[in-house]
Amino acid sequence: MNRWFKWMLRILTGILLVGLVGLVIVMSLSYEAMPESSKLLDESYVRIEENVIVFEPEEAIANFVFYQGGLVTTDSYLVMAKALRDEGVRVFLPQMPLNLAIINRHAFDDIYRLFPSELPWYLGGHSLGAAASAYGADDRLEGLVLLAGYPPSSVDLSEATFRVLSITASHDEVLDKTTFESRKALLPSQTKYVHIDGGNHAYFGYYGEQRGDGEAEISREQQHNQFIASMLAFMLDQD
Repeated sequence: MNRWFKWMLRILTGILLVGLVGLVIVMSLSYEAMPESSKLLDESYVRIEENVIVFEPEEAIANFVFYQGGLVTTDSYLVMAKALRDEGVRVFLPQMPLNLAIINRHAFDDIYRLFPSELPWYLGGHSLGAAASAYGADDRLEGLVLLAGYPPSSVDLSEATFRVLSITASHDEVLDKTTFESRKALLPSQTKYVHIDGGNHAYFGYYGEQRGDGEAEISREQQHNQFIASMLAFMLDQD
């Protein structure tokens, strides 16, 4: 019995060590937010509740839940959140485990319950976060926003009653363009597609450059101005 216990203890210790090493590796691969984005956490209209970063407008007109890109820190999207907040959109950014939204792909359900609101709800994400957001998309939503992403093959939204906005960039070398085209069949026929000339994958956030990405021909600020304008028009139903 004692020998069996020691054997099991060694196995469990080995599993724990492998897990810890894996955790360190995953976290070291994460993209950190640029200072101009992360500093916005200090603004008076920003609060963190239930592990969710909330940007509260003076007078809210809509709610938007946003999932970060894979291995990108949540505060890399605070510049976007501020721009939406300044126009009356209450923005929720859940802080995902290991910076992977796919691990908590139904975070919207918790936010919808914890922060009840009669205002329209929008959900979206960037890259892997866009795919994760598609899992929680249902008739509670007014719209779904996909930045450089597409729904998983198991999620068919072609008959969805909510609207969908899909935004991509011409110099994005991270997005699988073949899969992107094939997954259009899983989105409603009235989906609005916006293509940003000169933009790339990383410029949808504020986290520096991304491995394997194309070189942008416009600035990060210019790309943000373009896709945020499209998002606001979509949310304000001004398309």
